[in-house]
Amino acid sequence: MKTPAGPHLREQLDEMIDKIRGSWNNPSRLDTFLDEWEEKFGEEVHDMVQEIIAEKIREVWTFIAEEEGSNTIKDLIHILWGSFRKAGGEFTVEETEDGVQIYCTLCPIAETYKEIGREEYGLLFHCITDPYIVEGFNPEIEFRRTKTLMGGDDCCDHYYSMRKG
Repeated sequence: MKTPAGPHLREQLDEMIDKIRGSWNNPSRLDTFLDEWEEKFGEEVHDMVQEIIAEKIREVWTFIAEEEGSNTIKDLIHILWGSFRKAGGEFTVEETEDGVQIYCTLCPIAETYKEIGREEYGLLFHCITDPYIVEGFNPEIEFRRTKTLMGGDDCCDHYYSMRKG
């Protein structure tokens, strides 16, 4: 594994991140892109990947909130989880006294990464986005997740509440 040096590293990472994230529903293409990723970059760039993804996801979800005109927890769940259901995701929603608990029991993204045996990359390129989605959409929403299907748990447990104080 060789990490390219120079001013174009971020551009190269950005391009590969988009290819990988956009291939979650095509296992063979995803596997090919991940092979290319390992050959070109390796683990040395994972911190930089997180920074790039965080920046992009926050920006996108800030824009979504502005376009929506409302950025409550209910709005976030409607937009984010509604589109996730259309993509094949299965989950339950429980309103609690302080927030909303979601238990996701089927994730098509996790299924693809599991199919090719590369869940660690699913965590890096997809699951990592969850807190940044919330930060971009509404920084007053607090997010907690302790389990992921991608990590081998029985569900993903997303919890959303408003920050106190």
